[in-house]
Amino acid sequence: MAQQHKTRTLLYDIETSYIVAGVWDIWNTNAATVIQDWQILCFGYKWLGEKKIHIVSQDDFKGYKPGKLDDKNVVIALWNLFNEADIVVAHNGNSFDQKKVQARMMVHKMPPPEPYAQVDTKVAMKQVAAHTSNKLADLNRALGLESKLDAGGIDTWTGCMNGDPKAWKHMKKYNKGDIVALEELYLEVRPWMKNHPAVNVLESRPDACPRCGKEGTMIKGMKYKATNTNLYQYYRCKECGGMAKSRIPEPKQALEKMRYV
Repeated sequence: MAQQHKTRTLLYDIETSYIVAGVWDIWNTNAATVIQDWQILCFGYKWLGEKKIHIVSQDDFKGYKPGKLDDKNVVIALWNLFNEADIVVAHNGNSFDQKKVQARMMVHKMPPPEPYAQVDTKVAMKQVAAHTSNKLADLNRALGLESKLDAGGIDTWTGCMNGDPKAWKHMKKYNKGDIVALEELYLEVRPWMKNHPAVNVLESRPDACPRCGKEGTMIKGMKYKATNTNLYQYYRCKECGGMAKSRIPEPKQALEKMRYV
């Protein structure tokens, strides 16, 4: 008998260097020339359900030279993680993290990673709520969740780009804090999501919660689906609080008892 697949959910966040450019002015201007393009300095990641948070940075690899950026090994490490993942979670991932990572993969002549489902917690929150700000730090503050750490300003980025060990240490601590904040926000918004990847389908466990994957947690209820003429059984997960409905409508006899449909 084949071993049952266990869904792998990757939470990650990248930190990039800034673009070094030649400019004629310092206010609201276009660069005259790019002297040094941006790269991925480091990234933090965590597998959902595991405790350890990992940080992978340029200075971790053999051959690193302070002051000389080379993110190839960092990008390869992230590419390998994407290949392991079924679901990838990032805040503003659709617009920033995913596209930035894919840009660097292209620069290093890497093929696309294997398919995965992308969850952007910023997009997910905007779809279901109207908070004053959808920045990770502001959302977590509003919801009473773990806050992001202080990045230390531009000096932290400049220090890493120049190879300063103290700057690297602070950057990694800051990046680690982002993963803590991301996971808390993801778990907060997950029950509200309308299009979260169906974990029970990925794992071939039809009776499990489609969001968190726990079994034996679904509480029955009865709701009439107003968008058509079918009755569906609705369930709430005792573990994550999310709602789900059965794929198969209730028998015709249930409809015959209703006066109006």
